[in-house]
Amino acid sequence: MALDPDKSTSRNVAVGPASAASITIYQIIGFVLPWNTAYKASRVLNTLFALELGATPLQTGLLLATYGLFPLFFAVYAGKVADRHGVRMPLYLGLILLGVGILLPFVWPTFVALFASALIGGAGFILSQVAMQTLTGSLGGGATRTKNFSLYVLTVATADFLGPVLAGFAIDAFGHVPTFAISASITLVSLAGFIAIDRLIPRAIARAADAPATRAIDLLRIPVLRRVFIASGVTMSAGDMFQLYVPLYGHAIGLSASAIGLVMGAAAVSVFVTRMLIPPMARRFGEERLLLYSLLLTAAALAMIPFFKTAVALGAVCFVLGLGLGLGQPLTVIIAYNHSPAGRAGEVVGLRIATNNFMHVLVPPLFGAMGSLVGLAAVFWASGVVLSLGAYASRLTPTIKPAAKDK
Repeated sequence: MALDPDKSTSRNVAVGPASAASITIYQIIGFVLPWNTAYKASRVLNTLFALELGATPLQTGLLLATYGLFPLFFAVYAGKVADRHGVRMPLYLGLILLGVGILLPFVWPTFVALFASALIGGAGFILSQVAMQTLTGSLGGGATRTKNFSLYVLTVATADFLGPVLAGFAIDAFGHVPTFAISASITLVSLAGFIAIDRLIPRAIARAADAPATRAIDLLRIPVLRRVFIASGVTMSAGDMFQLYVPLYGHAIGLSASAIGLVMGAAAVSVFVTRMLIPPMARRFGEERLLLYSLLLTAAALAMIPFFKTAVALGAVCFVLGLGLGLGQPLTVIIAYNHSPAGRAGEVVGLRIATNNFMHVLVPPLFGAMGSLVGLAAVFWASGVVLSLGAYASRLTPTIKPAAKDK
């Protein structure tokens, strides 16, 4: 049976923004920063250590795909848990799993351990991410929600810069294996911080426990959600191409680990700048139009990467790439949350993440095989084509109606 948003709204019990708790967006982002930094460092670290162990592009593609296995199958369930029981359980479990996953190659420095680390760390990251995105969206609506998500993604952008740079310099200073322990220890800061403010974290924020059973597939029958999931998936694939193949490309042209970290950090700086401007840009152009522009800019920048051979030039083109990446994911979060049926925001967040991680699982091995057969340049060019086609298929144009009219 198709989802009826009006009926869904009438049966849900609204507890209110951050029910009975005084947690603020600044407290949230203050402790989101450390574990995001640790996770982003570990992804670059895993890739570079895999190369150190002799991995091929296909093997590193499979390694990156492993991060998406748990989120692909369980992100929707994690969202339902956050809706029905609050964010505390997925948050704490996620932080513990993330720390264990990052630490594993320090204890067992083998290629197999990198896959286990990606699987466990990916599970922990997604549990924590679903919880924090759901909580952030609950703190207010309208312009307040856009502002809160903007601050949240600014924090993630900061971690996108700090993580690769930390990994690069730590590898050069201490080696790959000790850097896993350094990264894992950073997650303890977040865990201790959230425990310290545990009383402020709401026990439930979305709906009553007696709400009727729902199916995630019904959400795909809402046109705007279906379109935004497509846009989110292709944006995520672009991020994967950047995270995996820029280090591979930098390694192939002879850059040091610290230089690769700085090149990736250049994209993170532009992401940060762009995300600061999301609220005024969204008011000026509209969220859907702005998202379409970001997809096209990202596609063009990806296709340009193989033409640059020095760290400075590569950093410049990655800065342009970051402008597109900086808009894509936060805009899809905001649009999806704004169009969520009442009481199902966490489920929508989870389904969006599951869609993203379908791309996580599918795209890296596919393009990794391409890289092994025809070279890295073809991977970047094909990624640009796929992103352009995805932008067209998503049909995200200014003609999309507001949620109130869709209903």
